[in-house]
Amino acid sequence: MTLDAPKLTGTLGCLGKDLEEMLVAQGLYADEAHAMVQTWSDSWFEEGSRLIYIVPSHFVNTILPLSICPAPTEAVRAFVGRLELITPATEDAIQTAFESGDDATLRKYGRFLEPILIEMMQNTSDEAREKILSAYLSKSYALNPTKN
Repeated sequence: MTLDAPKLTGTLGCLGKDLEEMLVAQGLYADEAHAMVQTWSDSWFEEGSRLIYIVPSHFVNTILPLSICPAPTEAVRAFVGRLELITPATEDAIQTAFESGDDATLRKYGRFLEPILIEMMQNTSDEAREKILSAYLSKSYALNPTKN
């Protein structure tokens, strides 16, 4: 599916507050919602584009039923889903970073760099695929020093 990019007029602070409000609407206390957003913000708001959504409670309760003894008077669970999006802007930034040797930009994508490259290689010509693969392999150890 292809969507138009949204206008980037908000701030990370506003995004966090909006997500907190959504979690409160799901039944969490404000302090719980704030703590949840703070706990996951490094992952939810890191470099890249993603779709963040609230998983419907009926789905969560069906897939992950909860049983507590003795039963509480109330139990509220809020699950947040995240779907990574690979935008043309992301592909362009990664391609430019490889071509210019900009390792700092490539490191920003962290653990998502390899899956993004795999997607890029699936949607390109053989020649471009070879260039992407060659550039990645020549830099993979410098970008991820934990790989052996």
